[in-house]
Amino acid sequence: MTKFIILGFLMTENMTGYDIKQKMSISTSNFMDASFGSIYPSLKKLEQKKLICFDEIVENGKLKKVYYITEQGKEEFMTWLRAPIETSKTSAASALSKIFFFDNLSNEEIISSINTYIEAITILKNNLLSIKKLLNNHDNNFEICTLNFGLDFYEFSIDWYKNYLDKRLNVKNS
Repeated sequence: MTKFIILGFLMTENMTGYDIKQKMSISTSNFMDASFGSIYPSLKKLEQKKLICFDEIVENGKLKKVYYITEQGKEEFMTWLRAPIETSKTSAASALSKIFFFDNLSNEEIISSINTYIEAITILKNNLLSIKKLLNNHDNNFEICTLNFGLDFYEFSIDWYKNYLDKRLNVKNS
């Protein structure tokens, strides 16, 4: 997936690895978060496959690689983009696989685990709200749409887990 995010960014502008990381942190982080440790190996693989190239420039006395997409890279990106959207069971799989076996835990452990998870989701949701404020006048409706999906998903998740605690375990959450 990192491969296609990078190709998509390079469809609109040439970027350094640092630029790509910064753009990901304010745009795709709600569904795809990548570290420099995954971005740079992806860039190297994309270059080896001749999907991207780079120019070396000196900026403020520092040598930088500015990546750009090749025609072959554009074709591969567009083929991926036009392919049917895949369904995935992985987005909530980790949490649900634990809940599936919660009968092995005490109520106190279940409550603690879910409350900790709710707190973590709330932090993620608040991060997206901060990003949304930064993008208030952004003109790319599809980027805003995916951000709103993340917000709606986190809100649904928070409500679902609170309802689970309330109904299954008779725990009131605020």
